[in-house]
Amino acid sequence: MEFKSPEERLSYKQRLKTHCVDILRKRVDTARQAMEAAQESANNEGKSSAGDKYETGRAMSQIDRDRSAGQMDDAVQDMMKLQSMDADRLCDQINNGAVVICGEIIYFIATGLGAIDHEGRKVVVLSPMAPLSNYIRGKKMGETVTFNGKSFELTDVF
Repeated sequence: MEFKSPEERLSYKQRLKTHCVDILRKRVDTARQAMEAAQESANNEGKSSAGDKYETGRAMSQIDRDRSAGQMDDAVQDMMKLQSMDADRLCDQINNGAVVICGEIIYFIATGLGAIDHEGRKVVVLSPMAPLSNYIRGKKMGETVTFNGKSFELTDVF
């Protein structure tokens, strides 16, 4: 895959960032809905003749609510970091916000979304703190790196 001009690179990077923000926005919405459903379940838990059963049901609903709240908080934090990232500049070396192409795989150093599909291509969205991100930080296009026993060439960085 090849981006022929700086404008194509910049446009792709901006679209990729927008796509990742949309994914995180959906995660926030899903977690919010799950949190609200768990809270509603806890509120609607009727007191049965067995008090322990009532308390166990409420406790389980509270655990579900807390888990969903944590997931929502994580997604909100990731989304805020991603939104503050500058996608309006090209990088000549790998750092936060860089798009890195290694053959058929695209890496985006942004947040820990993992593998996603974007415009028909596999993109691995890595946290800046991920081991691979740390290992390739500062590298430039054309360099060959070996990570976990696999060598790959950095065919483009922007």
